[in-house]
Amino acid sequence: MPANLTPEAKVKWKAALAAKNPKEKFHALQEFLSAIPKHKGNERLRAQIKTKIASLKEEMAAERGKRTGARSSWSIEREGAAQIVMLGPTNAGRSSLLKSLTNAQPTVASYDYTTQRPIPGMLPYEDIQFQLVELPAPQRSEDNTYEIQPEAIELIRISDGLMLVLDLSSNPVQQYYSLTAALEQARVSIQRPSSRVEIVKEKGSGEIRIAASGVQISCTPEQIRQLLRNYDMKNVLVRIYGNATIDDIEDAILENVALYKPTMVVANKIDLPGARQTGLEMKPQILQSVPITLTSCFTGEGLSKIACALFGCLGIIRVYTKEPNEPKPSERPFVVRAGTTVRELARNIHSHLANKYRYSRIWGPTSKFAGERVGPDHVLGDGDIVEIHAE
Repeated sequence: MPANLTPEAKVKWKAALAAKNPKEKFHALQEFLSAIPKHKGNERLRAQIKTKIASLKEEMAAERGKRTGARSSWSIEREGAAQIVMLGPTNAGRSSLLKSLTNAQPTVASYDYTTQRPIPGMLPYEDIQFQLVELPAPQRSEDNTYEIQPEAIELIRISDGLMLVLDLSSNPVQQYYSLTAALEQARVSIQRPSSRVEIVKEKGSGEIRIAASGVQISCTPEQIRQLLRNYDMKNVLVRIYGNATIDDIEDAILENVALYKPTMVVANKIDLPGARQTGLEMKPQILQSVPITLTSCFTGEGLSKIACALFGCLGIIRVYTKEPNEPKPSERPFVVRAGTTVRELARNIHSHLANKYRYSRIWGPTSKFAGERVGPDHVLGDGDIVEIHAE
């Protein structure tokens, strides 16, 4: 259960929340840790804060390296509907895959570690595009573990999803588990969580809003509000997906949750002898966690399935808007997360539409009939056309 914080601890937590950079937050959390009463009921909270302090220490070390200028070539400007980073061992065929799928022209060679910096390319899917970014291969140690570069971890964390590229000719299952272990070490998870909590700061007069999708077990809206007040948090929107507990809420407050990244696996080189059978045998092991596509950059097999598989695993939808009295909708869709409501779409378009919202009309998969009039809590689907009416 959440800790009963002393007034001193609450003040120090407020200072940690107000910290403007990692260094300030690092020292503020150290102060907060020292103010947490040391008893059994607070062991979990103290462990969470220690983990956060360790993470900030690593972040500051990475930032010091960045200031030297050595990482400038790793900066990638985001484009398209989503940014997906390609991670895999050396010679798995990442460069060949990028070249086959996009307009990029990476160097393709047989020697190890050909790619030395991130290389972007655009992958078309129907009326949108995904940005694929090939990352340099992680270093492999003698015990077959991978060490992902700090620069790569930073790009992974800010991306929208992951593509793990495996070499079917060289123990792909071991590659998969070594890569996922390295990601876990970097506090990145490819396992879709049963629940997820997002806390978004808003402007207002101290209101704590709760938006839940799914059944909340073991906690009520008032318990959630009281927990946030204990941490002196207000003017926030709490989005809850799935069966979240009060501990899940506290983890989100303390930013002590492994960052989930939607992930697909591309098992490459299916054209090589024995590779197809290897791929079919590994599918059941990996499919429990993430979708997998078997490909060959040499023959082209499986490449046409990748864009559709990406769209499915990212959990996004395309929504088209239409001006009132106009016969046709916009040609370019808004790409939003599955589960987005009309109100959230209106807020994404312009705050005025959300603040002055009256009603909407819907055409498409989620409408009962063409032009159905719906309210702000209507959940949108892929391909919906929305006409928003505001004052």
